[in-house]
Amino acid sequence: MFKFIGIEDLVANALIELIENKNCREVTFETLIKYGAVVLNVMRANGDEAVLLLSREHTDELIWNYSDLFEIRRGDAGNDAIVLRSEKTVDDLRARFRAFLTINSLLAFTDQLSLAELGVAV
Repeated sequence: MFKFIGIEDLVANALIELIENKNCREVTFETLIKYGAVVLNVMRANGDEAVLLLSREHTDELIWNYSDLFEIRRGDAGNDAIVLRSEKTVDDLRARFRAFLTINSLLAFTDQLSLAELGVAV
């Protein structure tokens, strides 16, 4: 089965793990790209075909469609990040983004290799 992984799912799952394990409420675009590549590799290793939707257009849609949850932090030297708004919690992310994931997708987002790319010790 062919799957599309949107930037919103990638961001939400990365932030869930970063907040719970490192108390970090932001994820850089550089980290997202690396995390997404590992998630894809894990999915492919498990027999799923998948593609990441990480273009500038998808990022703009993320901010537009989920402005109640996320904002962009502009960093030095292009080190921009997506930040979870201060009034939002991990439970908000879980309810909105993990409740309807397939088990294979959830397993790929939380695989040891994927978490290692986020710098989260397992």
